[in-house]
Amino acid sequence: MKKAEIKRIANFIKDLEGPPNEQDYSHVTLQERLQELYPIIKSFMDETFKADQDLKPVLALFEYRARKCRECIERRMAARN
Repeated sequence: MKKAEIKRIANFIKDLEGPPNEQDYSHVTLQERLQELYPIIKSFMDETFKADQDLKPVLALFEYRARKCRECIERRMAARN
């Protein structure tokens, strides 16, 4: 995983962690975010396993933050059903 990709994903996660706006509550938007998060989490899991000791904590932190965003979105979607 290249630094540019890590930075792009970090910005995506940062946006998800920020305060939601009205558009963020639509079911379609939430579903799209989930579809983006699943491969991100998997790639961080894979990259953390392969990374050197200096990079592992950073990748693990991003994976954790992505998982928290996923859980939050899943709770929002369950509340709507």
